[in-house]
Amino acid sequence: MLAGWWRRVGATFADDLILIIPTLVVVSIFAQLDGNIAGAVIGLVLQGIYMVKLLSGARGQTVGNRVVATRVRDAGNGQAINLLQAFKRWGFIAVYSAIELASSSASIYIVVVIALIDNLYPLYDSRNQTLHDKFAGTIVVMA
Repeated sequence: MLAGWWRRVGATFADDLILIIPTLVVVSIFAQLDGNIAGAVIGLVLQGIYMVKLLSGARGQTVGNRVVATRVRDAGNGQAINLLQAFKRWGFIAVYSAIELASSSASIYIVVVIALIDNLYPLYDSRNQTLHDKFAGTIVVMA
């Protein structure tokens, strides 16, 4: 059974709570060293390691997915996703998040619009997929 939008929101919220403190620590350390962009990039990479490692594992779950009882699976066969799919799924989000590093006032608006479209897309998709799911060939199912 496909996971609904609210469960997906819950998983994202739980993962964001887990990732916020380590990310802020890394960004703060680099900000003190006058390396704001380096800190943001390293924070994004650490988030990627978390997401890719856990989603490509046998369970196909981050901690957030475990909290709301969902799993990420291959859209074609329903099996666990591979490392490339997990990387593509995270990479899609990382690319639009990195646009914010452009330091222009328009970049923040661009990121917000893309993030909204990506995260609201399951409300209109028959398989409840986000754009990053479609790009990686994944679905989110009930555990």
